[in-house]
Amino acid sequence: SKGGLLYHFPTKEALLAGMVERYLAVLDRRRADAAESNPDAAANPLLAHVIALLETADEKRALGSALVAAAAGEPALLNACRDHYGGTLERLSALPCGFDRTAVVLLAVDGLLLGELLRISPFTPEQRARAVDALIRAARDCLPTPATNLPGTPLRNAPTDPTP
Repeated sequence: SKGGLLYHFPTKEALLAGMVERYLAVLDRRRADAAESNPDAAANPLLAHVIALLETADEKRALGSALVAAAAGEPALLNACRDHYGGTLERLSALPCGFDRTAVVLLAVDGLLLGELLRISPFTPEQRARAVDALIRAARDCLPTPATNLPGTPLRNAPTDPTP
């Protein structure tokens, strides 16, 4: 109800701050869910992050719209997002692939999602799926794990044996 909403969020700024807080909490939950349900993601935080961001749930789109609304209405409210993103980048940059690969993967994911949020993405569903597969491969290659070292799945830069 409107009364309940005003009780919890007495101002527009409080409402937008709550939406930003919820967005960050949902992202953290999805990252944890990806790690729990995928052995590769459990061992590779960049992969868990990419999987969490690339889910196409309507709730995520609504939360992304909330971020755009917060940025338009009160840019200072995005400080929490900036801090969260900075901490994520710092943690993920410590992986073996380092800052360069991490930054490229994160920027590509952000660009894909922003294009979709603004409804300007040029990708067909098939092209999007191919782009998502490439981003997941790039994130997976960041930290080869025993889970990804299955027969038929060579590790990046791993020596190959030409004999059958």
